[in-house]
Amino acid sequence: MSKEQIWFHGGGWLVEKDIRAHASIDIAEFYAHFHTHPEWWKAVFGFLRSDLKAMAAGKYPIVGDQVFAMVSEYSTKKPEEAKWEAHRKYIDLQYMIDGEEKMGQLPLANAVSPQAYDEDKDLVFFDDQDGEYFTASPNCFFLFFPEDVHRPGIFIEESKPVKKLVVKIAVSE
Repeated sequence: MSKEQIWFHGGGWLVEKDIRAHASIDIAEFYAHFHTHPEWWKAVFGFLRSDLKAMAAGKYPIVGDQVFAMVSEYSTKKPEEAKWEAHRKYIDLQYMIDGEEKMGQLPLANAVSPQAYDEDKDLVFFDDQDGEYFTASPNCFFLFFPEDVHRPGIFIEESKPVKKLVVKIAVSE
């Protein structure tokens, strides 16, 4: 086992023991960023201890412009309504507070047909394509680095309301 895997599976980095990391996370990338900005990650995991169910939808500062959270409430969508997306400036930590949705993921290197990058929104969309899909539910978070294209918000069987936390962690200062 690599030092990154030993660190990751040891779980000493995780402040909230009831929330686990999804198996799709790039452990080496997470390890490198965590050890570059440990204070940011400690603040992120400290924020996860908040009473997230009681939080209103909106934006919450955590560490200046480098780390902030957004709580949103919405109804999950049909697959054709959910877009593939990626970010360049921020890592996404996505955590379902309430409800479930299907989440797609594929490596940026395999993504096709990128649309124009919106620097203000730090967002690029991609045309429909194949990827790997996972169920996002409470007690498990996903991390999407700039090398990860993701497709959140897809319904499971039918559209249902969900409450979700997305924490944006800057790639660099």
